[in-house]
Amino acid sequence: MIKILSAEQIRKWDLFTIKNEPISSIDLMERASEAFVQLFLTEVESNHAIDVVCGPGNNGGDGFAIARLLTEKGLKVNCHLIDFGLKLSEDCRMNYRRFLDINQVNLVKQAKDLNLTGGVVIDAIFGSGLNRPATGLAAEVIQLINQSEGKTVSVDMPSGLFADKVNLSGKIVEADWTITFQIPKLSFLIPETGFYVGEWSAVDIGLDSEFLKTEVTDYFIFDKSDIDHSLFDRKKFDHKGKYGRVLIVAGSLGKMGAAFLSAKAALRSGAGLLTVHIPQVGYASMQTSLPEAMVSLDSEHECVSEMGKVDEFDAIGIGPGLGTNPKTGKILKQLFTSFNRPMTIDADALNLIALDKELLNLIPKGSVLTPHVGEFNRLFGECEDGLERIEKVKLKAIEKQLVIVLKGAHTVIATPDGKIHFNSTGNSGMATAGCGDVLTGIISALMARGDDASTSAKVGVCIHGWAGDLAENTVGKTALMASDLLSALPEVFRNVENSDFI
Repeated sequence: MIKILSAEQIRKWDLFTIKNEPISSIDLMERASEAFVQLFLTEVESNHAIDVVCGPGNNGGDGFAIARLLTEKGLKVNCHLIDFGLKLSEDCRMNYRRFLDINQVNLVKQAKDLNLTGGVVIDAIFGSGLNRPATGLAAEVIQLINQSEGKTVSVDMPSGLFADKVNLSGKIVEADWTITFQIPKLSFLIPETGFYVGEWSAVDIGLDSEFLKTEVTDYFIFDKSDIDHSLFDRKKFDHKGKYGRVLIVAGSLGKMGAAFLSAKAALRSGAGLLTVHIPQVGYASMQTSLPEAMVSLDSEHECVSEMGKVDEFDAIGIGPGLGTNPKTGKILKQLFTSFNRPMTIDADALNLIALDKELLNLIPKGSVLTPHVGEFNRLFGECEDGLERIEKVKLKAIEKQLVIVLKGAHTVIATPDGKIHFNSTGNSGMATAGCGDVLTGIISALMARGDDASTSAKVGVCIHGWAGDLAENTVGKTALMASDLLSALPEVFRNVENSDFI
């Protein structure tokens, strides 16, 4: 699991490494620059013209080192120093002089002095230590970079972007690719600021591993390599009762597809026994399309209005396609007070709770809520930006002792212990109807197997995104549908079972 540290923690990490390896700061900069160049050259052809734009600080020092290394490898490099009237940092000055030994540097005192070639731009103006918006000459230079025809690759951070905050008041480099050092920064994962990062890759620059082990943070990235494959071991003499009894409460007139997607996802995710409680309108289609599921019929034709005994189930998923009929709303209180184990709550179940906020206090502790941003706002109120929203997700997970899955490009899983996990899988093709219903089924099945709610949510979200990535490989992003995730789930679980993370 990748820890996400603040800019201040990263600075301390650098200093700790310098002291304890030991290594000089200039040699650590050289090592970071070599790692950058090695990855950079896997994507950029040697015949490309390259402009390296450097600032006066250590990010600029990285830039000068990168420019020198690329030049020594035979690439055509134009190096520019933005003259802000500031002294160069010690390491920046040293790498500036090293570059001058092999080539000249274009000094940029005014924006018009920056003559970009139209090739690849390497942005090394400001790094993670930036704490004020880019204005004046810096803003003008950044604007020129953003207008350039070539690809832009940022060193560690897009210049103008803060590592730990949402800052949109100054100019920010719109990178196509950010090669960051050691670990990603929090701003990479927030919608408003992640936009500027483009695709990102983290390169290992050999910072001290012991420091990272002991450094405390509430923020992590959960990756498919973090899935414990032993969770999916199936013993020879196991039976279906071993893998849990799942109840999916879903569907209404015109929305039976959501119930089907969620139910099939639960079965594809290893549920031993599945019952679907649906209105009468969905009986024929459910029995025909998913014969593996048992069907519990409501007395109402068009909506769910009642719940029978639920004690026999190990996990319940409620919400996909449920609708917001007042008759349906009445069952939530009944369900929350009669089922004392965690459940998965999604879609219209969340919307019904938003209409009666008192229900929030009745939800069984440890339950998993899976809102998108709109549903979250209806439950807990609007937020100014993505970072404020993440903080609110964290606080509400602690306050209500719930697991909250805030769906998005980097889905956030907030657990009752105050930890935030960002999911690393998935793609924009999954922004389509029904994908959330699939997630409900996956998480519910994992919970029914006996996994705790936090683990079920983290693993479930990761598997869901992984299936989306496999589906994208097959059909692309534009054509991707929720049912494509169902088709991809067998391959995902086969890889998990074999510990084969491709």
